[in-house]
Amino acid sequence: MTFLILIPLLPLIAALILLLGKPWLGEQGHKIGIPAIAISFAFSTIAFVRVASDGAFSISLYRLIQSGDLVVDLGLYVDQLTVLLLLLVSGVSSVVHIYASRYMIGDPKYNRFFAVMALFTFSMIMLVMSNNLLMMYMFWEIMGICSYLLISHWGERKSSAQAATKAFLVNSVADVGLGFGVILTYSTFGTFDIQSILAQAQSMPESTINLFGWLGLDIRIDVLTLITLFLFMGAMGKSAQVPLHVWLPFAMEAPTPVSALIHAATMVNAGPFLLVRMSPLVILSPKAMTVIALIGGMTALFATLVSLTQVDIKRMLAFSTIGQIGFMVMTCGVGAFVVSIFHMLAHGCLKGFLFLSTGNALRSVGSHGYEPSFVSKPGVTVPSMWPLVSGTVLLACLPPVLLFSGPYEQLWMAQSMASALWTFRILAFLTVFLTAVYVFRGVQMLFHSQASSVHGAGMVTDATHPRLFSSRHFLGALLVIGAMGSLLLVLWSWFAEFLSPVVGHRLTLKPIEWSFAMNPHLVIALLLAIGGVGVGYLSLDIFSRSRFRQSSWGKRWYVHFLNKLYFDELYEAYVVQPTLGFAHWLWRVVDREVFDALILGVANGSVVTAKWLWRVVDLRGIDGLVVGLGRNSVGMAGWLWRVVDLRGVDRVVVGIGKQSIGIANWLWKSIDIKILDKQVSRIGDQAEATGDMMRELEPRTLQHHLLVMIFWLIIGMLALFWFVL
Repeated sequence: MTFLILIPLLPLIAALILLLGKPWLGEQGHKIGIPAIAISFAFSTIAFVRVASDGAFSISLYRLIQSGDLVVDLGLYVDQLTVLLLLLVSGVSSVVHIYASRYMIGDPKYNRFFAVMALFTFSMIMLVMSNNLLMMYMFWEIMGICSYLLISHWGERKSSAQAATKAFLVNSVADVGLGFGVILTYSTFGTFDIQSILAQAQSMPESTINLFGWLGLDIRIDVLTLITLFLFMGAMGKSAQVPLHVWLPFAMEAPTPVSALIHAATMVNAGPFLLVRMSPLVILSPKAMTVIALIGGMTALFATLVSLTQVDIKRMLAFSTIGQIGFMVMTCGVGAFVVSIFHMLAHGCLKGFLFLSTGNALRSVGSHGYEPSFVSKPGVTVPSMWPLVSGTVLLACLPPVLLFSGPYEQLWMAQSMASALWTFRILAFLTVFLTAVYVFRGVQMLFHSQASSVHGAGMVTDATHPRLFSSRHFLGALLVIGAMGSLLLVLWSWFAEFLSPVVGHRLTLKPIEWSFAMNPHLVIALLLAIGGVGVGYLSLDIFSRSRFRQSSWGKRWYVHFLNKLYFDELYEAYVVQPTLGFAHWLWRVVDREVFDALILGVANGSVVTAKWLWRVVDLRGIDGLVVGLGRNSVGMAGWLWRVVDLRGVDRVVVGIGKQSIGIANWLWKSIDIKILDKQVSRIGDQAEATGDMMRELEPRTLQHHLLVMIFWLIIGMLALFWFVL
């Protein structure tokens, strides 16, 4: 199954081709990005089938680090959790790429957009397939960089640049905590391998660490609790949990395909995925789980209320995403990890569709705001009340049947934790009651409104209410809802059994309890649903007079949630401005008055020191020494000339000269005159005698030569005549 490495490799290759081949590709980036992501989705499907039939498997890549006891082997680990996330990431990314191929037409950075989108998908795929924490942390950071590049795609707009900077800074602060968690995990378990860590965690003895020992305080904290909280800090940033949620609403400045990818398939899902991946470690720390549940619950409640007050539809969807991710984090905090993943998959598909369809709508009208397209009109023909009330009661009773029939509860109880059971019951009862309230109230207002509406400046328009309700339509709706409910019951049972090994507990399925006597919670839920119908009916009269909306208390809370409880203003007032003020103080006081003064002082001191060195050392010391040596050398030379040269050397030379002259004179007198001259005279006399003798012999010698020549001449002539004749 090594070919499954193509799941992350294909998006990476597409990103590299788009980044390096820009000049010759033109506006054809989608022709590379879409096939790569689509084939990756196909291989993800194959991986899903393989895991469903044979279980988890791993793929070794290469050894990244080996230094002493530190060994980091990079590899891929594919189990039930991984394949579900692979299907979500690659599937939604494929749809987003197809959508972006039309949405981004004419964009000057068309190919760059698809390159970063492919790299973004690659980093999320590698994050979910990583077999060790260090590798996961690396791609966690790469995904953050890609989000910055995508949010700032239209960086020429100041709002986009600021949104990208805010997202990057908030996530960077959170990632510091994640980095500490990774380091502490390695120091505790001696490895980065996730499966080894989870296996050791089950038998890990209780150990504590004095976190504030460097301050002299003895405050000991459980190591597993500290590791979980550090890891959760990173999850808070990526998943936009309160108070680190402020970046996600501003990320709407990115193109709509980016919003769909961030909210549906990547980035925000990284936090719940990390908690579920490390769930066997997380459940060993009840204190950390309490913190996770509280932050997730507060985020879900806060974001849901804020989304109800927003008028910008993309911001409404953004806060809706924050609320849904908060719900996933809360379920992780109570031990319902399977519910978190199921909710993540359902939310990813739905939110991807909402963002892409919203993008088309906003592009057609050119605005993020919306106008109500339907206003109730007078003159409505009122249908019979009984079919409407009966149908609404049936709709209100469907959630209790679905929630308390067994399989959905099994999603919550895959870890068999009491906190998950009580949280499920509380949330399920609240869901049943509130669903009955707004279903009855909504149906009443939509299909049975007799209110009149004033349009314009006091002008009343009469029209017939569109007749959307009928017995046939209502029966069809019930059949569709019943079929979907039956499908969900089967899906929940399979999903809980499929994913339960990942969270460390093999689920034993219980039979579905349909009997009211055997399932008292179903009876309570049905009574709450009927009570919700009554409250919904009574609320029509209350809200029709707008008592709540007109009260000062209601207006005050509405303004608070409209302004998102002033989190951005609080950050601006207590974080951004103090930081900028502190930076300005550092520049003014520390930089200018300390560092600049220190540098100027060092420079001035250097100049003064150099001047002193020139005056004292150079002029007085070195120059004085050189001048003194020169003067002494001249004096010494004069002394040598006067004393040694004139008195000593000159006397010696003169003496030697005189002695040489005396010796030469003696040699001339004794040897030259007496000996050499005598010898020369004797030789001269001998030479003169020899000359006289030669003069006497010269005639006789000449005659002898002539006779010899005449003899040989005669011999030659005779020989010539002899040869001729």
